[in-house]
Amino acid sequence: MLPFPDAKNDPLVHDDALQLALDTAIASTPGVSNSTPIVIVALDPDGRRGYAGRLEFMECYSASLLKVAALYAAFELRKAGNQLLAGAVPANAFQALRDGFDEVIRVNRLPRLASLEDRHLLPKYEKVFAYDPAANIVNFTQDFWNDMSAAIADGSNPAAGRCVQRLGFGYLTTAASEANFFDADADHGIWLCGDFGAGFPPQRIPCENDGPTAQGTSGYQMAKLFTLLADARLVDPAGDAAMLELLQLAVIKLHLFLNRDTSVQYVTLHSKIGLGPVAAGFSVASEALIARENSTGRRFVVVFQNQRFAGDASVFPVAGVVDAAIAAYLFG
Repeated sequence: MLPFPDAKNDPLVHDDALQLALDTAIASTPGVSNSTPIVIVALDPDGRRGYAGRLEFMECYSASLLKVAALYAAFELRKAGNQLLAGAVPANAFQALRDGFDEVIRVNRLPRLASLEDRHLLPKYEKVFAYDPAANIVNFTQDFWNDMSAAIADGSNPAAGRCVQRLGFGYLTTAASEANFFDADADHGIWLCGDFGAGFPPQRIPCENDGPTAQGTSGYQMAKLFTLLADARLVDPAGDAAMLELLQLAVIKLHLFLNRDTSVQYVTLHSKIGLGPVAAGFSVASEALIARENSTGRRFVVVFQNQRFAGDASVFPVAGVVDAAIAAYLFG
C-alpha cells in the first residue's frame, strides 16, 4: 500500500547454542545490569540468522538510537515516490506525491496520532526531495541529506529534528508498523514520534525503563532491522548501501560504545548509539551495531539497551559479554 512498505519477513530464528553462549557470558561477567537487554545475531555464511537474547522484547527508551527509524523511513519514502512516478511524467511531481500519498497517510495514521494536524503528520515533499525531470525520479535534496548525515554520523539532535519534521509523524510511525517493526496494538517495537526538541508535539508509548517515550524500541525489533540491512534486504540495494555508509561513518567518527573497550576480539563496522537521561536520575546507553570477529571474519548484529552510563568503563561489561559469547559460539 503506497506510500508504506510491505511487511518485512523476519529472518531471526532462535539459536540454542548462541543462547547458551550468551547466558554463560552474562553469568560470568560482573557489571552488566539485570535490566540491560542484549541481542546477538550470527550472520552465518549459510544464510541462517540465529539469535540469542536477554530481555529482547523489553520496550526501552533508547534516545538517539531511534534516529535509525528516520533514516529507514526516508529511504522507504524515496522508494515509494519513485514507484508512484514510474511511467507517465507528471505535470508537477510534488503535487503528484501529495495527491497519491497524503490521504493514505491521514487515513492510516496510528491511533495515538488521531488528534494531530496535517503539518505534524504529512511529509514535506519539496523539503525531502529534488525532482529530476529527465529521469522522472526523486532523490534527496542536499539539505535533507546533509541533515540526515549529521543526525546519524554526528548524532546531531537539531539535524535529526529537521529530518523528522520533513518526513512527518504520520509517515514515520505507520511505515514502521506496516513493515512489522512496530505492533500498534501492543505499543511495542520501533517507535519514533518525537523530533528531539524541535517543536512538534511528541506522541509517547509506554516503556519499561522510563516514563512514556517518543523514542523507544525493543532489542529484538532493532536487531531485526539491522539484520535485514546487513543482508541488503531492507529497502533496496542503493538505499541499503547508503544507510550502511552513514552507519560506517558514525564508527569512523567514533560514535560507538562497545568498541571503546579495545580488548575485545571484534571490530565494529556500522553503529548507531543512544544516550539519554531517564526519570530515575541517571543516563542509559544503547547501541545497535554490525561487528566482525577478528580471526574468522564472521559478522554479527548486536543490540544492547538500558545500560547505566557513567563513562566509557560502564559499557565495558556489555562489550565483554558480547566478546565472550561470540568466542564461545565460534570456538566452543
